[in-house]
Amino acid sequence: MRLTDLTIDNHTRVADCHLDIRRHLVLVGTNDSGKSSLLRCLDLLLGADTATLYADISAGDLRDPHQPLRIEATFTDLDPDRRTLFGLAGHATTMHVTLTATMHDDGQTLTIRRTIDGTDMTVPRLHAIGWTMFDPTDPDTTRHMTDRLLDDLDLDDLPRRLEPISTQADQALANTPQLNQLRDRIAEQLTAALPGRFQRNNLAFSVGNLLEHLTLELHRKGRPRNLWAQSSGMRTGVAITLLDALDRDTQLIGIDEPETHLHPASQRNLARLLAQGRSQKIIATHAPDIISAFDPDQVTVIRADGHCVQPDRDFLDDDARTMLHLWDGSRIEPLTANRVIVVEGVTDRILVERCADVTGRSLDASGTTLLQADGWGNMDAWRRLLGDHGYRIPMVQLIDADAADTTASQLHTTVDRLAEHHVHVSHPDLEGEYVHALGADTTWQALHEGNHFKPSELRTLDGLRDQGSLDEERVAAFCRTPRHKTAAILAILPFVDATVARRIGSIERLLADNADSRLG
Repeated sequence: MRLTDLTIDNHTRVADCHLDIRRHLVLVGTNDSGKSSLLRCLDLLLGADTATLYADISAGDLRDPHQPLRIEATFTDLDPDRRTLFGLAGHATTMHVTLTATMHDDGQTLTIRRTIDGTDMTVPRLHAIGWTMFDPTDPDTTRHMTDRLLDDLDLDDLPRRLEPISTQADQALANTPQLNQLRDRIAEQLTAALPGRFQRNNLAFSVGNLLEHLTLELHRKGRPRNLWAQSSGMRTGVAITLLDALDRDTQLIGIDEPETHLHPASQRNLARLLAQGRSQKIIATHAPDIISAFDPDQVTVIRADGHCVQPDRDFLDDDARTMLHLWDGSRIEPLTANRVIVVEGVTDRILVERCADVTGRSLDASGTTLLQADGWGNMDAWRRLLGDHGYRIPMVQLIDADAADTTASQLHTTVDRLAEHHVHVSHPDLEGEYVHALGADTTWQALHEGNHFKPSELRTLDGLRDQGSLDEERVAAFCRTPRHKTAAILAILPFVDATVARRIGSIERLLADNADSRLG
């Protein structure tokens, strides 16, 4: 059985949405965006008993009190046993679980109904859905894990076989002097407090049902330790692994911020367990290592206004290099940004950031993420990731002139219309533009004063200047040499003030475009 769709209507903290659930669903967003609220809606629908529904759903959860709150999940691939239990007709393999909360005229009282294809939910049916809300920070989550794993086993004969051991243990307790003295003292207090006379023999210490106290120990380095008393990272990983592998009733696991209190290495290990397990996972997180373990089309972004943005199914091709290059833990920030600026390399990023700062156009203040594609060849992949079939995040790009023709072809436009597609071209490249903005002599001065070059490296430029033939083209050629690019940009950075920044044409156009309210 698999969850395929989730619909939420008229919730105060979650914008109306319909989500297409793939193998898993990973919810990404800033704090207070609604990730946890959406997960809570699913928990109410699939896990809460009736008393909990009335305790946890209030009038404040209905955005419009005149309309019902509605949460609905669609399941497919039901096996025959579940079809029978859920009361589905014929060979139906799809079912809808629906929760509605309707406000009465008094503005406070709610009527809550939960159904499967119109038939009221029952406890056995609710259990058969197989939903588990897993809270790695709650000790109760793992404390009863052993009992849960034992529930599926036929252990009817085990209590009989353990009875002699229990009797022997009880006898040992009865023959312990220290415990006998304690029984005498307790009997005296009971006699003083209650009608009647109590003696030692009226009291007995007992191990009781041994199965009720069963623990699972892990032996490491020659020492046993309760499996659920391990570190939080190991405890979480073990619990999720065992639920996936051994608990046949578990079909869906919901987890809110599984990365809590985990070391980055533990986060990566947990992420692999979550992505590879048998059951479907519905996860709310903002941990890059968790997110990057899942395919991009399984990740849904929740904007600050509560709206969900889900990419098209299979919106990226099967090019493994592109997928692995883009979908790593260090590149998740753009998914929650208001806007994204993509440049080719690190030197472009440094200069764009400087120009934005000195001209009073803070990228952080506008919610803009500035990222480098590490080469023009990756630009198209970023367009697909963030574009109309992906996460639909407004994006502005900066490229060199040598990439203009190919980029125009990819966008089905002409070079002179690239700006209409929010692509801005440096002519011939950014080195050429910043040298032109500074002038050849000022750039030469910056290269000397920055102490990023040895005198021998600047000897050729010095000779040209002595001859009176130092010009912008030759200085730019020096700066764009691969071994000089980074040092050159660091050297000229202190010389880039607001006036110079606005003379770097392609960056000025890019920043103006990014600040335009019409973008996106």
